[in-house]
Amino acid sequence: MEPQLQLVEEGHSVVETPFGAFDVDAKDLVSFPDGLPGFEQCRRFAVLASTAIAPLQCLHAADGQPASFLAIDPHRVLPRYRRQLTLHDTARLGAQRETPLVWLVLVTVEEHGHTYANLRAPIVINPERMIGFQVMPLNTLYPVRHRLTAGD
Repeated sequence: MEPQLQLVEEGHSVVETPFGAFDVDAKDLVSFPDGLPGFEQCRRFAVLASTAIAPLQCLHAADGQPASFLAIDPHRVLPRYRRQLTLHDTARLGAQRETPLVWLVLVTVEEHGHTYANLRAPIVINPERMIGFQVMPLNTLYPVRHRLTAGD
């Protein structure tokens, strides 16, 4: 199984990930100028969704080392999750106050079945510019490991 999208340059392709197979269109790739912590060489990601993993999504690297992450809208985890960016992060995203942004938090599934969401450092994407960053929102008190399931 080839986890990268390097051959996806034009049109649709199907990519196999640890979370299933997804249809990907190269025009839908999101640029991450800084990569993600630990995966800085991964500069383009696809945000993939399917009914099989809903409400989760898959954030899959299109270049750099193989990387696939589960992600979820933080409001699915905590309905009152507060979203507030620093002025620096808003500028990096090329966003204005009224720009609709996509917020995702990374999900970790441990081998014993416990599932955690990183509410402290969400992924924020400006879909108008197809650019994203992992950020630390202002005055966040959210945990890095917020337990989602009781596990086995």
